Amino acid sequence: MNPTENLKLQSITKDTRTKIIEKAFLIRLVEEKLLALFLDGKINGTVHTCIGQELIGVCSSEHLQDNDYVLSNHRGHGHLLSRDNDLVGFFAELMGKEKGICGGMGGSQHLYKPNHLSNGLQGGMTPIGAGIALANKIKKDDNIVVCYIGDGTLGEGTIYEAFNLAAIWDLPIVYVLENNRIAQSTSFEQTFAGSTKKRAEGFGLHYLETNIWDIEDMVKTFEHATSLARNEQKAVFLEIDVYRLYSHSKGDDNRNPDEIAAYKLKDILNQEAENNPEEITALRKHLQQQIDDAAALAEKLPTLEKIEQNKQLQTPINYSTLQEDGDGKRINELIHESLKTQFTKHANAVMIGEDIEYLSKWSSAPYGGAFKVSKDLSDKFDNVRNTPISEAAITGIGTGLAIGGMLPIVEIMFGDFMTLTFDQIFNHACKFNKMFNGQIDIPLVVRTPMGGKRGYGPTHSQSIEKHFLGINDLSIVALNHRISPLRIYEAVFAEKIPSLVIENKVLYTKQLQSIAPLGYTIQITDENYPTLKITPDQKKADLTIVCYGEMLGDVEKAVELAFEEEEILCEIICPSRISPLNITPILESVTATNRLLTVEEGSNVAAYSSEIAALLMENNIQLSAFKRISNNEIIPSSFKAEMAAIPNTNSIFEKIKVTYNGK
Repeated sequence: MNPTENLKLQSITKDTRTKIIEKAFLIRLVEEKLLALFLDGKINGTVHTCIGQELIGVCSSEHLQDNDYVLSNHRGHGHLLSRDNDLVGFFAELMGKEKGICGGMGGSQHLYKPNHLSNGLQGGMTPIGAGIALANKIKKDDNIVVCYIGDGTLGEGTIYEAFNLAAIWDLPIVYVLENNRIAQSTSFEQTFAGSTKKRAEGFGLHYLETNIWDIEDMVKTFEHATSLARNEQKAVFLEIDVYRLYSHSKGDDNRNPDEIAAYKLKDILNQEAENNPEEITALRKHLQQQIDDAAALAEKLPTLEKIEQNKQLQTPINYSTLQEDGDGKRINELIHESLKTQFTKHANAVMIGEDIEYLSKWSSAPYGGAFKVSKDLSDKFDNVRNTPISEAAITGIGTGLAIGGMLPIVEIMFGDFMTLTFDQIFNHACKFNKMFNGQIDIPLVVRTPMGGKRGYGPTHSQSIEKHFLGINDLSIVALNHRISPLRIYEAVFAEKIPSLVIENKVLYTKQLQSIAPLGYTIQITDENYPTLKITPDQKKADLTIVCYGEMLGDVEKAVELAFEEEEILCEIICPSRISPLNITPILESVTATNRLLTVEEGSNVAAYSSEIAALLMENNIQLSAFKRISNNEIIPSSFKAEMAAIPNTNSIFEKIKVTYNGK
């Protein structure tokens, strides 16, 4: 059935059709110019042209408003140029120029303009589009999102997580499948089973279809799709049958030449050139001059020669005595209070996650998160939402919410599941600011409970934060029982970059304590994320112990034991932000003690302690003793074996003695 049958949609006018054809020719000539520039060595990397597919973006743009958002992919030049006429900035970007639309940082696959962004990773933009659409829905505006995918993307699991949530929440988004029936070199038949329509409808999306060889039907179908999204708040899946006339990128084409030749004859732009030769020749000449002039201007602009490298923090610090609000309260209560404070202060705060809603009508078991951190928040505030088990999608939705002007909080139920979020954090949320030359901020907050000592076994007890250390523009914070979550979350919510907050499961049940152990003084630095220093009152410490998070409790007990039984005096350094790491507090301590022991609950291979060791070497610190204690195995289900595997008071005490004696 024709998707526009029985709809009262007007036929497009001759002027509209002419405008569409002209814009599509502009895109085609730009793509041909890019291929020529690539052959001349003026564009690096690769170029994925949309030749044969130009009309899709153009017909879509006929029904888009200025504030509607378009998310694109590696083959996205036409999507951008259908709405934006900055040819000089466009060419400059692909040539790596400082005045490119992304300062030469993004290139062909990573383009940004207000209300438009693209990324080259397949499928990753689908949950981000849902997040922007959710922001629009919360703000009650009439803006929509158009998110483009290709047929090869149908193999990515993340897109189905996004489809499901978009349909559940009735988000104003149109997912456009440009089905050219081939990925790089692999046919659609080799990679896809079933029906695209049934897949879309199976996730609750409103399915529409059209093809690129019927402009009028395509314009009408886009009108229908955007109307459903804008006026009825429906999530739509629009499949467009199309044929890519050129190779996947540059010249890697393994298709039958006769097949390509047949589709070139069918191509509307080629037919226009054949049917109206004088008119199209004049148009092409006019457009080609614009394109050549823009490319020539872009070529003369200064090239981006280098970028500023991230430097390890080594900033001056001052200490003051620890004084915290909430002394004696449980840590999970203080985290809850922190979140409630932020929801009260920020009307744009949104929290999503699995099983986080707390509905008072379920009086027998209202829930509110696996560790009850989010209890009653959904009763008090509107924008607290349960999600399916979809860690990748909800993280991407958080990024989209941030792009849409919200303050997103994503809860991942167990830290072990953070592996499923990695692509969204590493290749999307943390890249967008630099990749788009500082034009976009992502104030995303991801919270998760890490750690063992609860008997949950190998996949629910790990401390895997080391896998996220060193990601550019990711702030990683670990809560402890000394520094109040109220202080930490105040700093986290002021960030303009993504933050990962480690909330240890055992720590939830502990109380905030500011009273120092007997014979010791507790001080904190004046950093936004304070570093804690616990130092002997009277004498110089014999060695430095560096730890973070919940391990601080065991370290403190081991330090007391070391003094009582061996008269070894230790100084504890406990940063609350573990990445990026300010090495200064550690440098100052080990310079005085000349001995260092690091303690971490997870693996120490290519981990936090490894980074500390490398930084000390870079700073020419030669220690008389350096030891590490951690757990480099999986967590056993046996609780007794688990407690023996994870660093504990006794094992840390034994390692203190070894470190002190330099063995």
